[in-house]
Amino acid sequence: MSESPSLRRPRFFSGKLVTPENLELQQQYFREKLKRHNRSLHGFGIVSGLKVTVNSGQIVVEPGLALDCEGNELAIETAQSIVPPANVDWHTAFVSVCFVEEGAGTIPTAGAEGASNITATIIESFRLAVAQENSNRGHRHLRARWLACEQPHALTIAKLKQSSQGWRVDRGYRPPTVK
Repeated sequence: MSESPSLRRPRFFSGKLVTPENLELQQQYFREKLKRHNRSLHGFGIVSGLKVTVNSGQIVVEPGLALDCEGNELAIETAQSIVPPANVDWHTAFVSVCFVEEGAGTIPTAGAEGASNITATIIESFRLAVAQENSNRGHRHLRARWLACEQPHALTIAKLKQSSQGWRVDRGYRPPTVK
């Protein structure tokens, strides 16, 4: 692993002016600490749940939790349905989940550049996708743990096979798991 050698955090003291940059650095410090912990001690993969089925032509992903290679938590709280690819000549496809951050709500600000609106809240979420490539390919497994590569990419949670009856889950595929 090529962990960064050190993390930075602000030092607060009586009389110090707290700036948005201080608070951002503080949040970044704790987020990076958690991600480093997840990568180093747990690796990447499914923690619990995330069973994939195909029902009535829809791919259904059950609720669950996983860790991606960057150490982000991928939490799916309710069953999710996605449409499998149509009119493709693929024989296999892979269902993956990817960490995303989305801005929500804006608030007006007045800065040196004038008045503008900035994002008020960041929502950590996920995106499900069906692709022709297995994004876990090439990852190493050591002592019952999948080693995180620290790169941003999706986590493949299932393999699908296409037959004359449509798509079905390949029960022989074993997604990476966190133990």
